[in-house]
Amino acid sequence: MTIRGTKFCGTFLRRYLSRGYICATGLWLVVGCTPRLGSIAPHGYVPADRMVVQGWIGGMTPSRPRQYEIRPWRFRNEAGSAAGRAVIRIVPPDSMRFDYRGPFGKSGNVALVGDSALWMTSDDLQGLVTYAPLFWTALGIPLAPPDTVALFSLVGDGFRAWRYILAQDTLDFVLQGSPAKRLLGEIRRQGQVLAQARVELDTLTGLALEARIDFYDVSRFEFTVQSVDTLVSFDETIWRLQ
Repeated sequence: MTIRGTKFCGTFLRRYLSRGYICATGLWLVVGCTPRLGSIAPHGYVPADRMVVQGWIGGMTPSRPRQYEIRPWRFRNEAGSAAGRAVIRIVPPDSMRFDYRGPFGKSGNVALVGDSALWMTSDDLQGLVTYAPLFWTALGIPLAPPDTVALFSLVGDGFRAWRYILAQDTLDFVLQGSPAKRLLGEIRRQGQVLAQARVELDTLTGLALEARIDFYDVSRFEFTVQSVDTLVSFDETIWRLQ
C-alpha cells in the first residue's frame, strides 16, 4: 500500500473551468495551497491484535459483488465545481471498477485492485488512484492492513479506531456508533494531513449513504449513493480495458 503524489484538483477541473490549474493535491505543498485539515486520529493507540482489527474490517467487506449508482458526484475547489454521475462495481475482497460521466460529455474509467490501478482511461482519475485507500473508505469498505505494516488500535466510548504505519505514510480509521453510523479515514505524511474521508452509513445495512473526501488544498470530492445492487454479478470483461 503506497500513497503517491499527483496533480489532482487542477487536472480534474482544468477542462471545465476557465481559471484552470489551481494547485496540486499530492505530497508537496504548492504556493497558495494552505493545509486546513485537523487530524481525526484519537490519542491513546496501543499495539493491535491483528485478528481483532481484521475482524472489524471483515464485517464491512462485501461477501458478494455490489454495484453502486452514484448520483450526483461533485468536485469543488476555490475555482468552482463540476458534477456528474458514476457507477462503481465491486468484487470482493478488493477489486473495483469506477466509471464516471461529467460535464460536456467527459467520461472515464479505472479498474483498481486494492490501492493499485490495473488501467485507467483518463488522467483525471489519477487522484482517485493516489488516494485509493480513502476512496474505498468513502464506500464504507476500508482496505485490510498489509502484513508488513505496524498496526495499532483503540476502543473508546462509541468508537473503534485503528492505524497503519507504512514507510512514509500513516493511515487512520475511526468507526463511530454502535451500530456503526459513520466511518472516517485519513492519510498523513510527515505529520501533515493529506486527505480525509467521511462516509455516513445505513445503520441497518452498513451500506454507504453519502460520502466526501477532503484534500489539504481545500478541495473536496463528494457523492450520494442513489442505489446499491447486492444481487448483481459480473463477468471477467469488466476488468478489460475497453
